[in-house]
Amino acid sequence: MPHVIAHTSLMLPEILVIESLLGAHGIRFVTAGKDIVTQCPHFAVHFGGISILVEEDDFENARTLIADTRDVPGYKSIESDGFEKHPIRNAVLTFLVLIMGAPFPFWYRRAGLA
Repeated sequence: MPHVIAHTSLMLPEILVIESLLGAHGIRFVTAGKDIVTQCPHFAVHFGGISILVEEDDFENARTLIADTRDVPGYKSIESDGFEKHPIRNAVLTFLVLIMGAPFPFWYRRAGLA
């Protein structure tokens, strides 16, 4: 049975609550991106956040359950709007994080070993 995205979020606690909600109602789901965000939370935006996928037959029930939860005031402005206002700056910062996290100096070779 194919899966469809029922919900996507940048916040791990929100995903954990939704997983519990779906599990309590017997809706089978798959969580994509949770491992990346758990290991490197600063990459959440760049990998598109964490997505919960459900089977097509359960999609409407899942969306109804998720929609019943209240939105946090200002939630969109906390994460999404800040990133979308300065995409170039955030791309440069991500590049710098990747470079600084790389083994240094990876290009260095001794003169006699070449």
